[in-house]
Amino acid sequence: MSYCLLQADSVAPGADQLKRAFKSLKTLTGADAVKLANDACGVLVKNLSHEDAGLLQRALQSEGVPTEIVEAGRLPRLPDAKNVRRMEFRPEALLVYDPLGRTVPVPWEHLALLSAGAVRHFDLSATRTEQSVTTFDPVRGMRTRIVTEVRHKVEDDSRLILDILVSGGSMRFQIEAGTFMFKYCFDRPELNLPQKLGLLIQMITRHTPQAVLNRGATALRDGALDNAAYASVAALFDESIWLLWRTAKKSDAPGGLPA
Repeated sequence: MSYCLLQADSVAPGADQLKRAFKSLKTLTGADAVKLANDACGVLVKNLSHEDAGLLQRALQSEGVPTEIVEAGRLPRLPDAKNVRRMEFRPEALLVYDPLGRTVPVPWEHLALLSAGAVRHFDLSATRTEQSVTTFDPVRGMRTRIVTEVRHKVEDDSRLILDILVSGGSMRFQIEAGTFMFKYCFDRPELNLPQKLGLLIQMITRHTPQAVLNRGATALRDGALDNAAYASVAALFDESIWLLWRTAKKSDAPGGLPA
């Protein structure tokens, strides 16, 4: 049985705190600490035994970093994402269009989490070129042959993603800003993609004061793109899982609100 170590509050630990705490486990290194300090989004360490999780928890506590140990199987699971390219606003619901053009009305009160971010995206492209090369052979004389050259290029850029999760974790609608048709929500051609996604988040939150926003959604809403960057899609999704876990925990507490 494996366990995860989760942040108990919204303040992520720093690299120096993690380096000192990681000395408590032989399986973790200073390099792991640096990577985690850059990538940490709620779920700090996965696949720990209960004993190792306890050791690391106590080491982090001594660094002023409160954490919680959670059995991996008890963490919420993100539903499969339904890609969305078009939405419209209605007084009573968010109208979502599926790939076939059919509409799915989602009542505003059912929206639970807006999770957005600019995630790094790697793409490998290949360029193929051919050219004629003439050579001389003492036996066969002049010869012409075709030489093919293939060059590979790794492109590193970012893509903007917004996940909209319905309460209870039953549905997840995913928007990729580069392919989303913002014109059905507003007509602001002078805005760039981050500004358009930020405006969309603003418009949704006006109807959903109960929805939780992750770090990236908050940053995009406020026009602070630098704070919306994530090292990977996995880091963005880990934060969503962590926020769903925190929301469910608050709902289970005495006097908590239902999810």
